[in-house]
Amino acid sequence: MHVHTSVAKQMVWPRVRKEMERQQPDREALNSTALNLTTLRPCIRKENILLIEAIHDLFVEQKYVEELWEAWRQPDIWRLPHSHASKGLALGLTSRGLDWLSPRLNHRP
Repeated sequence: MHVHTSVAKQMVWPRVRKEMERQQPDREALNSTALNLTTLRPCIRKENILLIEAIHDLFVEQKYVEELWEAWRQPDIWRLPHSHASKGLALGLTSRGLDWLSPRLNHRP
């Protein structure tokens, strides 16, 4: 998945925007390394992969999540109405994730 932040143009804080713009060449360089997940193939079956997309995420654009999803042969994906940070605070998301994971670990939910 490409490390890209077009959000830099949308940031309201000039200092943050400038820093993100300064780091852009480094992020672009990372895209040509093994950190670009779209160039890798998982060693586990796609049935055991869950991607979680925060559809209001301004740091990881939807097109890059979709690119990863396609590259990894379309594993399960949850597209949730959250932002980059709020998905971690979503009520019930942890238990929902554990419910998804449990049968893959041969445990009861």
